[in-house]
Amino acid sequence: MTNPNRFLRIGLATLFLGVTFILIAVLIAHQATPSLAQEGTEEATPEPEDGGDSGDTAVPDPNSEDIVERGAYLVRVAGACQDCHYGGGDFNAVYEDPLNIDLPGGFAFAYQPWGTVYAPNLTTLGEWTDEQIENAIRYGVRPDGAALLPPMPYELYAGMSDDDMAAVIAYLRSLEPVENAIPEAELDGKAREDIRTVPEFDPDAEFPAPDFSDPLTRGMYLAQHVSACLRCHGSLAEDGVSVDPEGPALGEIPQYTDFGEFTFPSLAQSELSDWSDEEIKTLIHDGIKPNGEPVFFMPFYAFANLTDSDVDALIAWVRSQP
Repeated sequence: MTNPNRFLRIGLATLFLGVTFILIAVLIAHQATPSLAQEGTEEATPEPEDGGDSGDTAVPDPNSEDIVERGAYLVRVAGACQDCHYGGGDFNAVYEDPLNIDLPGGFAFAYQPWGTVYAPNLTTLGEWTDEQIENAIRYGVRPDGAALLPPMPYELYAGMSDDDMAAVIAYLRSLEPVENAIPEAELDGKAREDIRTVPEFDPDAEFPAPDFSDPLTRGMYLAQHVSACLRCHGSLAEDGVSVDPEGPALGEIPQYTDFGEFTFPSLAQSELSDWSDEEIKTLIHDGIKPNGEPVFFMPFYAFANLTDSDVDALIAWVRSQP
């Protein structure tokens, strides 16, 4: 007689094996099937932690067809205008977000021996004409005809190409206005014209862009007329106040700060001949010397976003210094 328990045991064993095979098949199929993230579907994109941005702000493209984007590169990256025109206070805010920080001015320059000068607000130029903005940048002349005071390096920006100037103006016009009352300069009893007089200039002069196929030409243009490297590392003009826009980078320009008066290093080859190109690039990008020491006041937070070709061009210019 057949034992019924035997059939029960066989049935249970068969059921167990069947379930096991099904589970194994499911696991194999799961491993073999690409995940949604691998397929690049939106649903599989992980949410950023703490509600943060899922990516950094895009660096402006200097070759963009959008004139405002080209202007953003000139103002925010190559020109580092936020170095002076940020709203004052904690400078760490500039380091943390150089591409987006507001430019309402107000930063105080203890510009001895004349007094204290305040950086203008770049977000409230709506009533200025394009010509007035250009004259302020290129020649250091305010709409009321008075001269802008140092440390604005107008003598260097005078050589900026018409195309780049138009891009800078277009970008400044795109900024959201930020109200910030800028104090008048405190000139310690001196008149503005005692410090600087308005230069003679031709309002119809044209400034075509140089041929940038040569890296040295591009580097010289950036250093002299956009990045204004000579504002800190350059030579004094004959008046003993202005920067010589064509002079060598000898580090003669006095800097006046709350920390006292000092000059920036010379970029002469006698100073940098032992530096490799990669070490100069690290200085420009990261503000670190070959010996590991950090540099101060260098706007590397902005220059870190320079294109590789512009960094190479600046290195070529540095190598050309006597």
